[in-house]
Amino acid sequence: MHSPALTPMPDRNGIFIAYCFPEKKWFDRVLAVLKPVIGNESTVSWDERKLLASGVWRSELSELLANRRLVILMVSDAFLESDFVVRAKLPALLEAEREKGLKFCWVLVSHCLHEVAGLNEMDAANDLNQALDGLGLEMREVELARVAAQVAQLLGAAAPATVPPDAPASRSLQALDSAIQTRHESLLQLRRLGRWLSLGALGFAVLALPAVFFGLTHFLLLAGFAVFIFCQALLVRARSAFLGQGLLGMRYTRSGLADESLPSRQRDPLVRRSEEFVG
Repeated sequence: MHSPALTPMPDRNGIFIAYCFPEKKWFDRVLAVLKPVIGNESTVSWDERKLLASGVWRSELSELLANRRLVILMVSDAFLESDFVVRAKLPALLEAEREKGLKFCWVLVSHCLHEVAGLNEMDAANDLNQALDGLGLEMREVELARVAAQVAQLLGAAAPATVPPDAPASRSLQALDSAIQTRHESLLQLRRLGRWLSLGALGFAVLALPAVFFGLTHFLLLAGFAVFIFCQALLVRARSAFLGQGLLGMRYTRSGLADESLPSRQRDPLVRRSEEFVG
């Protein structure tokens, strides 16, 4: 009696990433972090537009899942409402392929009811209390490093060395925030002072008019006070305008430093410029 022949496991290779087009910036960011882990692995990405554009998407998707080594889902409210879940039932398909050797994990892009899609918390690549879209620069880098380590473990690859957030840029951001707050308060005080000086100059000018009419001798004194206070008001306004321009430049510099997509060659000049502002 012959024993039944075992069905050979498919030769799986490459990575499939599913995401929703509105979250493309997060897909790009995660893919950039995974580059050192993925190496030469072929990568195929689908967003929900692929399901709408192709009339044979079911067969194409099934073939991809049957041949891929790892699937990564970028999960958000938009993903749960997309055709990946509503029509393709992708999480259920992945569970079926898992028994055939497929590995998969998912990244929480924004807080959502991921349980309704049948996604297991154990398969999450990042901390479910730390959705990517709700984090600042430093915490986001920590979670992206966690995602890279999880994917490396699933692929059996060495996890990339954890790169701490850009320390100079981080320190510069903190210093800029403090300097911006201080200068903003100074600007408000100068503007209030300018208004009071203008009112004072106007008051002395008004008092000088009856002095001229009645021929009083203190006309020159009142007029002199009016001119002096008016000149002081002009100086305060000029200082306010100068400080306002500097504050605008600081805000533009801070915006550039906070942009994590900028390469180091563009961030370094911003760090130096922020040091000039603060120092």
